[in-house]
Amino acid sequence: MFGPPKDVEGKCNARLFLADDYGDNHCTILCGLGVAHKDMHQEKFTRPSCGRVAIQWEKAEKNDL
Repeated sequence: MFGPPKDVEGKCNARLFLADDYGDNHCTILCGLGVAHKDMHQEKFTRPSCGRVAIQWEKAEKNDL
């Protein structure tokens, strides 16, 4: 996919732009919860452009712990 996605009728269509943080065509999200957490992985941060952001996901792509 190149360029911004098309809006989907009936959906919110809000966007959050994440960047390639290491120049490897990926955007790294790091779980900030404790080692033995049972809930979904989560990263929270605040960005001046859009305020508070919370990202959650189920399965780690990489976990060296």
